[in-house]
This record gives sequence, structure tokens and C-alpha cells, in this order.
Amino acid sequence: MKLQDLQMRALSGKKKGLITEYRLLEELILELQFRELPPEVVVEINEEISRLNAVVDDHKKLYFYIKLVKRKLLKTLIKDLELVPKNYYRNFWLALGISVIGIPLGVLFSIMLDNTSYITFGWLIGMVLGLAIGTERDKKALENNRQLQLEIN
Repeated sequence: MKLQDLQMRALSGKKKGLITEYRLLEELILELQFRELPPEVVVEINEEISRLNAVVDDHKKLYFYIKLVKRKLLKTLIKDLELVPKNYYRNFWLALGISVIGIPLGVLFSIMLDNTSYITFGWLIGMVLGLAIGTERDKKALENNRQLQLEIN
């Protein structure tokens, strides 16, 4: 089964954010066309593309739907197929390392050493650990051909 194409739109007079998001969604769909996807995932993606193609060119509505479709596609890819964009795990584990490891360690250091400036030392440790774990998971995803060739923020 083949993925549907996005409708060609005249985006020349639109805002830069809309153009960027639309191009990113086009690249994502183009990359997915070269991958072996299960039929149920292809049907789900085609439904989302059809909904987006039916949206009129109103800037706010179109921008909202582009973001919505991109988010749904990524959620489906990550959850069902374990396909992730570049640096997905790095970004995820960076935030997780700072919040789960860094902040508690920083509070612990600041209490033990009776100086609140040591909170940032904990954040640094959490950030480094998160980057290390995330980068390693990204490498493993690349080796297993589970990484898309585009980076999505």
C-alpha cells in the first residue's frame, strides 16, 4: 500500500513558520514512502494526510492542522514502529536527566554543603548523564535502522 501525497499549496505569501512546518511534514512523508510500513499504519497515515489535504489555506487553521498531523504521525511511528527522528533520545534523556537526576542531586548538594549555588552542579551531572544515555540510544536506533534521517524539534 502506498502513502498519499500532500496537496500542493501556494505558500509563497505565508509566514515562515507555516512554510517550515509544511516542508518538514513533506520530508517526513517522503522518507516514510521509502520504508516498509505495516498496512494498518499506512491506512492511519493516509487518513491524517486526507484530513490535512481537505483543510482550506487559512493560515491559522492550516498551521494548526499541520502541527497536529505531524504530532500524530510521530506518535504513531514512535509507539507502533519504534521509528524515531534524529536526536530523539538525546533530547528526551537530556530533559529527563536534568529533571529526574540533576535537580534532586543539586538540592542534595546544596543542603549537604549549605550553599545554594551547588544546585547547578547537580543540573550539570544530570545533563551529562542524560546526554550520554540519549546519545547511546540514538546510536543503537541508527544501527537497527529505526532512525529517520531528519531531525524534528
